[in-house]
Amino acid sequence: MTDAFVIEVNDEAAGIIVKSGRDYLFYASHPRYAALEGSAFASPSKAELAARMLKRTQVGAH
Repeated sequence: MTDAFVIEVNDEAAGIIVKSGRDYLFYASHPRYAALEGSAFASPSKAELAARMLKRTQVGAH
């Protein structure tokens, strides 16, 4: 089983998640996603959803 995944949003690398115990920890690879740095997620899909939602709120704010 893979313990690390790249999280992409619309072909943009948002960050990576790494398995840590029962959770996946997020490490931002783009400043846009720095707010998620260190966040714990139950699954890769939940981390991707959080990154998509964060980008959506940032795009709507500009």
